Amino acid sequence: MKTIFDFRAFLNFLGRNKLYTAINIFGFSISLMFVILLVTYTRQEYAVDQFQTNKERVFRLSDESNARFAPLIGRDLKDRYPEIETYVRLFATDEVATAGERHFKAKMLLSDPDFFRMFSFQLVEGDTAQVLRSKNGVLLSESFARKLFSEGNYLNKTVTIKGESVPVTGILRPFGNSQFLTPDVMLSFEGWLPQIIGWDGVLKQGYSSASFPLYLMLKPHADLSAKMPDMLSHLKTYYWPYKNDHVRELTIKPLTEVYLSDPRYAGELTRTGNKTLINTFFTVAMLILLFAVINYINLSTAQSESRAREMAVRRLLGCPRKALFTRLIVESVLLCILSLLIALLLARTAEPVFNRILQTDISVSDLFSVSSLGIGAGIVILLGFLTGVIPASVITRVRPIDVVRGSFRHKTKMIYNKILIGFQYLITIILLGCTLAMSRQIDMMLHADLGFDTANKLYLSIPDLNPGQSAGLKNRLVQIAGVEDVALARGIPMFGYNNTSGSWHDRPISIQIFGGDSSYLKIMGFRILRDNRTDDRKAIWLNETAMQAMELPDSASYCEYFKCPIAGIVQDFRYRDLTHPAEPCIIEHMQDNYWPWACIIQLTNLDSPVTLRTIERVYREYTGGMPCEYKTYDEVMHQQYAAQQRMSDILFGFTLVAILISALGILAMATYFIRQRSMEIAVRKVFGSTNREVLQRLVLHFVRYVLAAFVIAVPVIWYLMHDWLSQYVLRIPLNWTIFALAGLTALAIAVATVFGQSWRAANSNPVDAIKR
Repeated sequence: MKTIFDFRAFLNFLGRNKLYTAINIFGFSISLMFVILLVTYTRQEYAVDQFQTNKERVFRLSDESNARFAPLIGRDLKDRYPEIETYVRLFATDEVATAGERHFKAKMLLSDPDFFRMFSFQLVEGDTAQVLRSKNGVLLSESFARKLFSEGNYLNKTVTIKGESVPVTGILRPFGNSQFLTPDVMLSFEGWLPQIIGWDGVLKQGYSSASFPLYLMLKPHADLSAKMPDMLSHLKTYYWPYKNDHVRELTIKPLTEVYLSDPRYAGELTRTGNKTLINTFFTVAMLILLFAVINYINLSTAQSESRAREMAVRRLLGCPRKALFTRLIVESVLLCILSLLIALLLARTAEPVFNRILQTDISVSDLFSVSSLGIGAGIVILLGFLTGVIPASVITRVRPIDVVRGSFRHKTKMIYNKILIGFQYLITIILLGCTLAMSRQIDMMLHADLGFDTANKLYLSIPDLNPGQSAGLKNRLVQIAGVEDVALARGIPMFGYNNTSGSWHDRPISIQIFGGDSSYLKIMGFRILRDNRTDDRKAIWLNETAMQAMELPDSASYCEYFKCPIAGIVQDFRYRDLTHPAEPCIIEHMQDNYWPWACIIQLTNLDSPVTLRTIERVYREYTGGMPCEYKTYDEVMHQQYAAQQRMSDILFGFTLVAILISALGILAMATYFIRQRSMEIAVRKVFGSTNREVLQRLVLHFVRYVLAAFVIAVPVIWYLMHDWLSQYVLRIPLNWTIFALAGLTALAIAVATVFGQSWRAANSNPVDAIKR
């Protein structure tokens, strides 16, 4: 036992080989840091809504492309199918909430009163059984209540929303790890929807507006899956999206699966995860850990000659091979434990950066449970065994006589090491290629031609201003220095639009509607392909796809579908992200009695802080202190592709770590290889080889591993990126420069890593090698 657990010799060995020790511990610690962060992240992502008491009974209704239904569908289904115990409809929006002189933009959620019966959310103050049952009551989140009121005791204080004073009847506890984001304000769905929407008929004509997520809670032990065909047939008899064949499928998704379902189903106050993204990150983290294991094996093997001398002496002194093997495994486990402790500190330090990049809220401290620590201990022991088994086998199987004679180094072929180094560079080149392709695609999307002018424009939301007030605000804004023009709009590409769906020539058709005042068309800079020169304010502009969908010739001057003249044709433009193809769109002149949604402000210079501050001041003065919120197209584009950008950033971080660890791995291999070939190098130099020839031979020996990895990596990169790019309508070509740059980068790193040692070996005195 003393032989196995006497680590003084091992500590002395680590002290003599500080570079070896630092590289091993650094590689393991960085790798384990990524693993810890991503295990915590993965665990949290797969645990969304797992705390819900009724999680086995709650389902979300959806079709093949959406998860929103008309207001009365829930009632109809509950009356028809006894398996349904209750239903909840939701609607999320932004509105201004006022308390005294304080005005704040609030994330609002309208819900049926059974929300707290269906979901396990709690109130800090208030009674969940009584709230949301009438218009006369509002729920506030703790953080938003503190913003509105400087003192506590929030219940029965009043908040003004849409001009009505409403008493506070409850304070929301944060929703926690749920698909639902905690709203600032919650209101009754039935009580407030008509006023929020601005249409009294939204509930009375309860089948026309398909805009509301619908959740069903089944009775205990009930199964609705067998009734889905009948439910689909029933909806086809009266509900227009199914009746007109706009949608054809109907599914119920279990609550715990909603979060990781299609991101198209996300709403204003719900979030979705990406299972593929989560699994990709976790897989890459495992590969990084594998890199560290490979490096440990390579470095340990590179140092095997000096350890073999020590083990040979112990063998000669009577220590059995099994005990020496166990000793080396235990040393490996201890090194892993030390690396894990350092990794935990690094993970805790990197936690805020990781949360910011992935827009999540993980905490490494969540892993400190008895079960997690037990699993972690088992993994570390297993990792220590896997990292130590090959070096221990190589070192302990040598005969002491071979070490004494000096023939040990020549008998160790390092076949495993060569394969592992090649694998490291294969993964590194794949990561480099994928990162380059993603970066180019994201850059292209951020600067893509959208079919209209996006330069120097501000989107200013004005939801609470009537037509007269909006016109007055426009007159004030155009007088500001630096403002070239202002348009009032209802529907703006990338910000929002209306939709109309119906049938045309027995085919379903869906058309997006954008509208604005007389300045709208000019400010937006739509590319006009044909202008019919009409002064009719009812005339509409159609995009190319709309003309094709309605089978209209280019010379058409009247649209039968909308029963109005055609003002002209505009080039297809993008109104959503580049995962969506061009769709039929029209641009109409906004009628004088329509409430505009926003102002589009054309600036001389978007970067002028004076102009922006003046716009904010004028808006607040005009609206009595309402918050001024504006966005630029650059901000919107970055928001649209934030998930892709996060994936690219994380992958770039992984790539840097992979490059570093791969460089350390090939450095270890170069160290050992040159030691093995020291006599061969000396003989070659004695027989006339120049230093340059020896250097070239040594460097080329390592370059061939990178070249072999590159040949395998190219088709893998092409396959992965071709699949990823296929989701975009506009995409970059996978040209040769991506592959070449990935390969050349890996090659340059490999050459730079081994050049120093190769140069020293090539310029060494052959007499020194022969003496050794």
